[in-house]
Amino acid sequence: MEICFLDPSRTKKVIERLNSDPEFRIAAKFMTQDILLGAGETKCIVRARDGIITEIAFDPSQIDKWNFYIRAPEKGWQLLLKPFPPPFYQGFFTAAMREDFEFGGDVEALFAHYWAVQRMLAVMREMQNE
Repeated sequence: MEICFLDPSRTKKVIERLNSDPEFRIAAKFMTQDILLGAGETKCIVRARDGIITEIAFDPSQIDKWNFYIRAPEKGWQLLLKPFPPPFYQGFFTAAMREDFEFGGDVEALFAHYWAVQRMLAVMREMQNE
């Protein structure tokens, strides 16, 4: 199963969907962050400026800037993105308790924008299951 936010052919749709989601727009209103998302060896950086997703950049290099990251094996993302995720996979924080998700970097910024990140993942879950 291809993970929607890691599929370059769906990038435009993911950005459009996030930017048109009223709940995400409210939660992310003041978010200007670069979020590294990783599934196994595959990575992308989701760039948000003042609550608007401006870019999803694939295969970042060591010198590409990001503020915080959320990483997991592909299996972990598949569980998190299920329509009805199993226990501990409803969000990235509880999934980290399962030891296969991890987050780091500027954790203070991550938790300052917790609801925006949670909504971003919820929208991605919806897209994953269409």
